[in-house]
Amino acid sequence: MEASSRQSLHADQATYRDLVIFEERLRGNMTRLQRRKRKYEALLAGIIVLLVYFFYVVFLVPSKDFVVHLLNTTALLVAAGSLVFIYRSGIYSEKIVFAGEFIPHCNRTLRSFNLQFNRRGESGVLSFYRRIPIEIQQGFEAYRRQYYARKRARQAKQKVT
Repeated sequence: MEASSRQSLHADQATYRDLVIFEERLRGNMTRLQRRKRKYEALLAGIIVLLVYFFYVVFLVPSKDFVVHLLNTTALLVAAGSLVFIYRSGIYSEKIVFAGEFIPHCNRTLRSFNLQFNRRGESGVLSFYRRIPIEIQQGFEAYRRQYYARKRARQAKQKVT
């Protein structure tokens, strides 16, 4: 093999490595955002359940005991205030809506590089637009398989040690 083709092969390998690392970072960010989104959705659902419960005990079957009624009313106001706070402070749009817009946002950014980030199950993968030569796409797929095979081998070796 002549020097220029070796240099080109090394440059391709470095580019593929960078793309795989970039893909892992995107996948990690997507996973982290989805996990955070689920936590905040659970919090929101809990607040709504509390809101419905305290609305029921305050307005539909109020307690005869003044102190209990006062506590229920206070809890209703706190739950309602929490819900308003989540929406007005931007927590809802920052933690829940943004996670849902992550992949479309990535794809708008990656479009100029003829790449897209596709969600497959719980993970995501980078793929090329069709205008990229098939040799480059196949080279990247082959490198990705080798990269993950080496990574699995390293992890298996670390488990043994």
